[in-house]
Amino acid sequence: MPVSLRCTRCGRVYPGDPAATTCPVCDGGPESPSILEVNQEVNLDRDLWERMLARSPRDWGIWRFGELLPVEAVPRMPSGEVLTGGEGDTPLLRAEPLGPRLGIDLYLKNEACNPTGSFKDRVAAMVVAKAREAGARRLILSSSGNMAGGVASLAARAGLRVTAVVAPETSVAKVAQIKMYGADVVRVGPTETDRLNLCLEAARRLGWFTATSPLCPYGSYGAKTIAYEEWYQLATRGARGPDWVVIPVGYGCNFVGHWKGYLDLLEAGFIRRLPRLVAVQPEGSPSLVRAWEEGSEEGIPGPSDSIAGGISQTLTLNARQCLKAMRQTGGVGVTVTDEDMLSAQKELARSAGVFAEPSAAAAFAGVVKLGARGVFAPGDTVVAVITGSGLKDTETALQSAGGDAPGIPARVEALLEVVPPE
Repeated sequence: MPVSLRCTRCGRVYPGDPAATTCPVCDGGPESPSILEVNQEVNLDRDLWERMLARSPRDWGIWRFGELLPVEAVPRMPSGEVLTGGEGDTPLLRAEPLGPRLGIDLYLKNEACNPTGSFKDRVAAMVVAKAREAGARRLILSSSGNMAGGVASLAARAGLRVTAVVAPETSVAKVAQIKMYGADVVRVGPTETDRLNLCLEAARRLGWFTATSPLCPYGSYGAKTIAYEEWYQLATRGARGPDWVVIPVGYGCNFVGHWKGYLDLLEAGFIRRLPRLVAVQPEGSPSLVRAWEEGSEEGIPGPSDSIAGGISQTLTLNARQCLKAMRQTGGVGVTVTDEDMLSAQKELARSAGVFAEPSAAAAFAGVVKLGARGVFAPGDTVVAVITGSGLKDTETALQSAGGDAPGIPARVEALLEVVPPE
């Protein structure tokens, strides 16, 4: 589908080059990036919607919605099959008893069920598709781990090479997953700026494809498909569309994707109003929320100090679009503590059967905090986006759950010493 790119800062418009990164005129580097926004005409109607839904998500992945995504054509393997790992079509779980306890109709969009365990598989699908359009052979990206895992997985299927630059504190589980897909992984510190600068310089000097989203402007649009699914999954249950969607925010790709997806549904007449979008960030990494509270148009650089590595960034790179989305939808920003996220992680696992990493549990922590403030009306339909699996960071989860399992002799009496009968 023909697209163009517009700078979110100066408004200049550029052709839809698949290898585009940031605005070449007003970009200020990793600490002040000028992100490009995709301009794309979407002609969604009921007939197209029904045709897309008739495609098997197992065979098509997010490309069942290919007519709504900014690609030249749905990417395919040499055999003609769609290039997908089966991303998308994740469950929307009604959160009982958590919702009634808060006085709302709460749903969990469980993105941990994607092939590599996070919503980033959807973003990665777009990035790898654009890398192929650009004729790239190697991709490079800075990642907290999840995006690199998604890119490495799909790049392996596409026959592309990947270099992932991760932080010194990125979990061993995430590094192991990335390396198993055949990617080259390096830890670079101490700062996020160092990692982004390395990626940009390597891309410039070596001709590698910039896969860091949103420095690759197309990635966020893979997350549009989450919004399509949320709306449809609620509609099939006879429920109205969500009143609120609560999303953990790091760079902001998921947030922007949700906004763009619901805009498509609004313009097609499928919904009457946009859901209110809530950005949740750690107290130790509040770039976007601080900008929201201070009325800024840009993300405000700050600390990156949280156990939630997936959303602990010095700067929300996609802040301009996120802030616009929050204002347009009547949304809000909220911060949560590490303790809030660990508590939410336990509650999700033990009451809803969902094992989320801390950055994903931030969504439910945000719901709890806003509920305590009386932000939601009784009976509001609220979707919390669980962005990634707890298997991404088992060390933190094990500590939170009380440590390793005890070793005992194979006797019932010994068992009862550690597992008292009810």
